[in-house]
Amino acid sequence: MRRMLAALPLLFALDAVGQAAPPAAPPAAASAPSALLQFQHDLVSILALRDDATHLTAAAILARSTPNLPPVLSFGPLLARAEAATGAGAAVSWVALADCDHATAAACPAPAALHRLQRQAPRNAAVWMLALDVAARAGDTAAERAALARAASATEYSTYYGQLLRATLIGASALPMPVAVVHALAGTDGNANAAGFAIAAGNVMFLPSPSLAPAFALCRKADHDAALRADCLKLAHLLAWGDTVIARNAGLALHERLAATATDKARYADQRRNVAWQTQQYAQLMLRARNTPAIAAKAVTLGADGGTENSIMLGLLRAFAIPLQPPLGWTPQPLQAHE
Repeated sequence: MRRMLAALPLLFALDAVGQAAPPAAPPAAASAPSALLQFQHDLVSILALRDDATHLTAAAILARSTPNLPPVLSFGPLLARAEAATGAGAAVSWVALADCDHATAAACPAPAALHRLQRQAPRNAAVWMLALDVAARAGDTAAERAALARAASATEYSTYYGQLLRATLIGASALPMPVAVVHALAGTDGNANAAGFAIAAGNVMFLPSPSLAPAFALCRKADHDAALRADCLKLAHLLAWGDTVIARNAGLALHERLAATATDKARYADQRRNVAWQTQQYAQLMLRARNTPAIAAKAVTLGADGGTENSIMLGLLRAFAIPLQPPLGWTPQPLQAHE
């Protein structure tokens, strides 16, 4: 839910869209309610007994925001077990991007994990956007351009959000949800599904994600470079059909900037307005989910299907008859969360 609330101000700011990646490391866990920290500790302990990639990946993701775990239950060892487990793939390697020293910018994302992803998922533009970010930090303009070209030649843009949310939802349901945790996350009239979704989504949102800012900076130079313009248009298409709301809006924003006609610019601007409306309505539904069991249950069901962030959002809106287009005259407004 916080991911959606944080995204709202970005939806109509093209320059800000490129900066929209969430933090690479979770915030200080000491500020979380003690009941939640104890529950996550118990979840990690139970999940660590499993030997499949799904449960071990969930354990590793939850361990990142859980303090005072014994070394064997910490992020690194659990992640190593997940990577070695049957069924491990690119989604697990994406989690491994976070296995780095966050105090040292050059160390993240983890180089070994990024290189592995380039072999595992060479047709995923998100992988090359990460490489572009690394090249930009190093000031290597040739490598930036090469990474953009590789991204443009890809067939999808995926941060594996759906797979990782599904795994973490499964992990969060490994034990009965304590009442104290429900109250901490969803209020005194809250429900366990809402709390479970908050735990899963709240942990997944702090996994690495491309910033997109270097790609947008490159594409600002596309007016007088036909090859660069072609690559930027391909990237815009991939982003617009990507797996996250921020990626979709970024793709539409890039299309809008590169549009050759006023008609095309207006069309993409209208689509971005639709995304802003959908995002705000989704965020409001998720706020209501805390004390509306039917909404929370549907959100968990959609997340458990392993779909994209976009498909979860649209599925929930359709399930509760929320129009996908805003009424005439609507403009985005800051969403007030009453905790």
